[in-house]
Amino acid sequence: MITNIISRDDLFIKNVWSVQFFLPKEELLTNDEFKLVKLETLVSERRESITLSDADKNINYIGLENIEAKTGRIASFSPKQGEEIKSTCKRFYKGDILYGRLRPTLNKVYFNDYFENGVCTTEIIVLSPIIEKVNPVYLSELLRTDAINRNIVGLIKGAALPRIAMADLKQVVLPIPSLKKQNQIAEEILKKRRELEEHIRLAKEIPTDIDKYITDAYK
Repeated sequence: MITNIISRDDLFIKNVWSVQFFLPKEELLTNDEFKLVKLETLVSERRESITLSDADKNINYIGLENIEAKTGRIASFSPKQGEEIKSTCKRFYKGDILYGRLRPTLNKVYFNDYFENGVCTTEIIVLSPIIEKVNPVYLSELLRTDAINRNIVGLIKGAALPRIAMADLKQVVLPIPSLKKQNQIAEEILKKRRELEEHIRLAKEIPTDIDKYITDAYK
């Protein structure tokens, strides 16, 4: 059983009534090649907001439902018209990382290397990586790892609609090697990503191939 004693003053100062928030955080163990640094030193938050109108057409809109849990792949996406989006949105640009702040246990993190620009729900935190310090491919995959996600989940506030605030997210400590090492890791990640997409493509084709095989057999 995990226990932790919290003073009354801490409860009122932090204004948090979540048990998870005060549980001891998992300690990250790294070798000498990696330094532990806070996320706030690696990114800036993009807070540009916009309210769309009926005149806005074919908008690259990303909601939480469009980010696949754990993999960060875009799912069920199609451009939207301005009249379909009723609420205020955040802008994002190519190279940004979109972090799902609502229910972080779902682990929805998307690195935008495809869209030149777009908008997203306000339930997404838009992170702009400082490329002189961090490789965005490495960072986005790092944020999706179970070890980092467990620490992030510990910062959740709210019960009915659990969220993480940017003020807390930016304090998360991450293992960061040299930029050269990050780039090497990112190259391997991209290879694995291409393999994943190829496997998904083949998996989708298999039912059609089986159907054709059976049909051709009895003709």
